Amino acid sequence: MGIDDGTRSLPENYTRKSEFDTTSFAGKTAIGKQMQNAWSPIESTAPLNLSFQANGGFVSKVFGKTVGGILGVTYNRTNKYQKLLNRFNNIDDATNTVIITNDYNDDKYVQETSVGALGSLSLQFNPRNKISAKAIVNVNSSNAVIQRSGFDISRNDSQVKGSEFTFKENTFFTVQVGGEHSLTKPLKFKWYGAFNILDGYIPDQRRILYTQDPTSTDPYKLLISNTLSQQSGSRIFQSLSDYIYTAGGDLNYNFNWLNQTQAIKGGYMLQIKDRLYDAQLFANYLPSTGNQALRLLGPDVVFDPANFGNGTDDKFGFNSIQNRNFRYLANTILNAGFLQFDNQFTKKLRVVWGLRVENYDQLVGSVKNWDPRHTNSKVTDYLPGVNATFKLNDKTNFRLSGSQTVIRPELRELSFANLYDFELNASIQGDPTLKRTKVSNLDLRYEIYPRAGEVINAGLFYKHFTNAIEQYINGVGASSATITYVNAAKATSYGVEVEARKKLDFINGFKNFTFQANAAYIHSRVKDEAKQIDRPMQGQSPYVLNFGLLYDVEKLGLNATLLYNQIGERIYLVGDLQQNAPDIYEAPRPVLDFQLAKKVMKKKGEVKLNIADIINQKQYFYQNVGDKTSFQKGTDAYRFTRKFGTTYSIIFNYSL
Repeated sequence: MGIDDGTRSLPENYTRKSEFDTTSFAGKTAIGKQMQNAWSPIESTAPLNLSFQANGGFVSKVFGKTVGGILGVTYNRTNKYQKLLNRFNNIDDATNTVIITNDYNDDKYVQETSVGALGSLSLQFNPRNKISAKAIVNVNSSNAVIQRSGFDISRNDSQVKGSEFTFKENTFFTVQVGGEHSLTKPLKFKWYGAFNILDGYIPDQRRILYTQDPTSTDPYKLLISNTLSQQSGSRIFQSLSDYIYTAGGDLNYNFNWLNQTQAIKGGYMLQIKDRLYDAQLFANYLPSTGNQALRLLGPDVVFDPANFGNGTDDKFGFNSIQNRNFRYLANTILNAGFLQFDNQFTKKLRVVWGLRVENYDQLVGSVKNWDPRHTNSKVTDYLPGVNATFKLNDKTNFRLSGSQTVIRPELRELSFANLYDFELNASIQGDPTLKRTKVSNLDLRYEIYPRAGEVINAGLFYKHFTNAIEQYINGVGASSATITYVNAAKATSYGVEVEARKKLDFINGFKNFTFQANAAYIHSRVKDEAKQIDRPMQGQSPYVLNFGLLYDVEKLGLNATLLYNQIGERIYLVGDLQQNAPDIYEAPRPVLDFQLAKKVMKKKGEVKLNIADIINQKQYFYQNVGDKTSFQKGTDAYRFTRKFGTTYSIIFNYSL
């Protein structure tokens, strides 16, 4: 069911972190010996992926009032295999050549499980008053093993092999209540309240590595020393709890003016979020006087309880990696209010405009002012918006809109917590000094609706970012690389996008076909003359392409869909030029999906065939050797590569 059965939990005699830290070496090692000795993958044949959904609803009368409800459950289990390449590169400016400092080949095996349920209930007192309640619970988990092999120049050209074992369990629960009331004919009132819980749990994440000198006949040796490390011999327990409380409401008043219906709307929302994050990091170690023969044991027996001593003798010891930054709390309070006007000035001109005001109070790290983790910020944003639509005729619109929006950093991005990511082979660390991004938006759009089910749109857009948040990678080696977050002072983005949906019945033989497409060209720049920066924004592609061909014969209950998607090269991580590490780009990757569906059993049943990622092209993350940013296969240095495989699925639906 995707729920941990307790075998990964800390031993019962482990109470709390503070008591463990004051325990003797022998006492700590005794706790380490009680943990499961599971450091070697178990090979098995993956079963077929499984998916199940059931849902139903009802409408009835209770004491003369209309009552309606929906109930649904879902279960999914998916097995995945991914082929990964992980490298660290250094570019030699003198020769313009690539120097590979780490070269790892990873095989990742994942089983993902998702279990969920949804229930909702609505009560209609009369045509003017309705209340409803809804609850959702989801458990999503992944059980993954990464098997690594390769070499590490930073460790004397050593051959490397090892594994990481990670079980992640995320639980999401929400309950929402709301109501809609017509106080008078022109005045409507809506209210809502919600309580959300998000729990993340990663118990006993384990990593183990072995190294070998390829120039000698020595066997592989366990990578371990008398110091504690997250990279090998470590056990990490992480937990995250978010509690979110939301309440609000709005009033809408309709009135006549200029012989047209007008509306004015105002509302308020309060949202409070509390977070507690805790990571408990432990590691096995071998004292400086330890028996080096223990390092020759294989992963299935090396950490057997018999190989542990008292923490100071010639056998393995066990201790915690201590750092206050592995634990933080956060609290945010958002007060937001808005006033909006919806004016129909003429039969052809409609303008929706207004102002949203947000007051955001954020505390991250610790409630103690003297604690270095403590950061507290308060900011009030005034966010105007306007959307004007000019109706040229019944089938054509011209739209002009402008607005200001904000993008706030995630709480993880603001924390000091520094954790090593085995898959990325780098540490991830937040920055408490991050500022929120303020965005000015301007859009111009021309829309044509030839007939039902068809649309042709073309638009221009411009965005200006103040303090845009970007991801950086510092360092060029596994022992020093850190991915963090930085504000770019200013950035801009502008471009053009088009969208079309057109039936192809004007072509002989294509009566039941529909073509749809949307494409965008985006030019983005981050400029800082003082730092000599002039490049695209991190994460922003220069183009996006989506094409689809749909086939539908309603009489036969037969339909098919072919979808194509591709994005242009984009900066995945901003590089550290001072350390001769260029930006890491993500290369374009075409994705082709297909679905075929057929109604059966008097159209009460339906069979679907899905094929995802038919092309199955490798995903490349690269660093340019020359001045070009476009991908030059075989020339550019790979930082990561990913291959995900093609997925086939058959689905059967039946409606009672």
